[in-house]
Amino acid sequence: MIAPAETPRLRRRLSTSAWLLVLTLALLGFGFVSSRPSAPPDTGPPTGGAAAAQRAIEALTHPGAEPTALSLLPADFTQVTGVVPGSLPARDGTVRAVHVDGGCSTPWGDDNTKWDYAVPCKAHDLGYDLLRYADKVGHPLAPAVRESLDARLSADMHNACRINPMDSPRTCQFVASVYSAGLVVNSWHQRWGPPVGDPIGPMLAGVAVIGCLLVFRLRGWLTARRTRPARTAPAPVPAPASGWVTLGVTSLVLLIAGESVLQLARWAGADDAWLWPFTWLAQLAPVFYFAGGRANAAGWQAVRDGGGGYRQYLAHRASWLLRPALVFVVVTLVVPLALELLGIPASTNATIVRVALHPLWLLALYLLTLVVAPVMLALHRRVPRSTVSGLLAFVVLAELGGSWLGSKIPHYAAAFGLALLAQQVAFGRPLAARRRWLLAGVLAGLAGLVLLTTVGGVSPNLLGAPGAPPALAAPALPVLLLGVAQLCLLGLSSRPLNRLTAQPVVSVVVRLALRAPMSLYLVFLAAVLLLVTVVYLPSPPTDALAWLARPRTLMALGLLTVPAGAVFWWFERHGDGSVPLAPATPTGWLAHAATALGTLFATIGLFGFALTQFGGDTGETMLGLPLDPIQNLIQLLLGVFLLHAVRTGVSAATSTWVVTAVACVPALLEAADGFDGDTVTVLVHGLTAVFALTAAGSTLLSPRTVVENT
Repeated sequence: MIAPAETPRLRRRLSTSAWLLVLTLALLGFGFVSSRPSAPPDTGPPTGGAAAAQRAIEALTHPGAEPTALSLLPADFTQVTGVVPGSLPARDGTVRAVHVDGGCSTPWGDDNTKWDYAVPCKAHDLGYDLLRYADKVGHPLAPAVRESLDARLSADMHNACRINPMDSPRTCQFVASVYSAGLVVNSWHQRWGPPVGDPIGPMLAGVAVIGCLLVFRLRGWLTARRTRPARTAPAPVPAPASGWVTLGVTSLVLLIAGESVLQLARWAGADDAWLWPFTWLAQLAPVFYFAGGRANAAGWQAVRDGGGGYRQYLAHRASWLLRPALVFVVVTLVVPLALELLGIPASTNATIVRVALHPLWLLALYLLTLVVAPVMLALHRRVPRSTVSGLLAFVVLAELGGSWLGSKIPHYAAAFGLALLAQQVAFGRPLAARRRWLLAGVLAGLAGLVLLTTVGGVSPNLLGAPGAPPALAAPALPVLLLGVAQLCLLGLSSRPLNRLTAQPVVSVVVRLALRAPMSLYLVFLAAVLLLVTVVYLPSPPTDALAWLARPRTLMALGLLTVPAGAVFWWFERHGDGSVPLAPATPTGWLAHAATALGTLFATIGLFGFALTQFGGDTGETMLGLPLDPIQNLIQLLLGVFLLHAVRTGVSAATSTWVVTAVACVPALLEAADGFDGDTVTVLVHGLTAVFALTAAGSTLLSPRTVVENT
């Protein structure tokens, strides 16, 4: 009997609609969370007018027969806020101090409902006016104060349903619950700080642009998933990963795991005096950049052998790097939310987020080394020793200059110089040097490190050091000496390490890490999060188990594990983690422009995410550009989109440049509305938009226009 032919499996329209719904909800959730303002600073117990405002709010939340809050208002309350308060009787027999012109605010305007929530809402508005007053006089009140106002209004609305149900008590209670939920969500969004106006327009524009960039970038992937070709032969066994790839993956994994274990030990009460030797073992940033340098050199040579040039090299290598970098969009979104759900202290939250984003700093710095690798290779061929000596001097002078000037920028420059130095050393053959020279390098590096951390007064903690450049998590000079010892030690152990990396088990693990870096890292963070919460668990075992089974705890862990499963199932379970060279060779001035702009925006987006950490708008800038999660994601996705267009040979498509121009609109809207407006923002995004529209127009006039972006 003839077996029926295996036909491609078509994706149904319902499935596509579900994808669009999930994407829409995810983007709206991202915009809502990322637009949260910064938490109000802890300024200690209130004094003066702020203390009077807190006493008035206390009276508002405990109403009685007299509007006591009116007599407790700060003397300059009306002068500062412009609000003239009054008093009104409530249905429960109390008399409330109120904002006379206030009401129950809803998206469609004031709506006090037929059950008459008006007086409680007006009293609540006066309380919010007092919160704004305290903020204006320089002493914002604690989050618990706003929480008490919201709780009072919720109780008043539910009580109104019992006093005046209007023949529909259940409907009244439901409406009161909806209003109460809206209160909590809005206050949580504003981090329980002073009530502020949110820039809804720019936020929605940013979310729409993010969706547009995702659709254009992923539509090729969705098209490929519409049909699944029949399998005619078993898949070939992939070749073992190269030794340099194995070294890079191993060093990065050990660094991430080591830093997490060290931080857990600190939370458990271990003294740094006992932990610093382990930081020397886990600090593998020089090895990572060394292995990355060898990979960059091999990638550049492969492109040259295939007849390509710098544009193709940059588009190919950056596309490979930016894929796992996108996972940190999820990390910066869900990790703070998970910690907030678990009730972890704020100081611990900041440390966890810093550790979770450390790989993002490493990847962002690696992107810069990738960009300059061809130039540094040319210098290596012409003046190898002078180049290494110059980079070494740059690292030392930048680190010393940062200490003298008290600025972070020289320390950042020193970290970049160290990454370039490790890459430059990798271009040679240092591991093939004579064993006596390698042994001398190990001894010299360790001796210098011991002297620097004892006589030199530098902390021996080389991972998680406070005030250190985030990319290294330690000062550059001791990491430089440690790197010398590590690389020489690798040379001494090269033979057994080569035999180890040739083992099938090692190759399988490395291939898995390359194929599914995003989902593996999210699962790892979920495990770390679970271990961190153990420190704060109740002491009786029964209470601990009940705490772990709480919905908030399960939701916090699900914020990491569910995206991990989705990323693996939809993106990473197929393929071997490599990005093949595209057959199309980018040509023309538009390919040049797309490569330059893609690299620029991807770099800005990576470093922007590393700096913001979803901590809210703190008013900080990076090279004059405001740090904002929505704008940073747009910049990162725009960079990915443009580099992918170069890699696939569609940089001359009209749609490529129309999308680029649209991606600049949210930043310009924010500048026009007065939110994070800056001259650099207008210049960068305005000039990019003008250039993109000009490029789109040129593609319509050119007879060789690429008319379809595939």
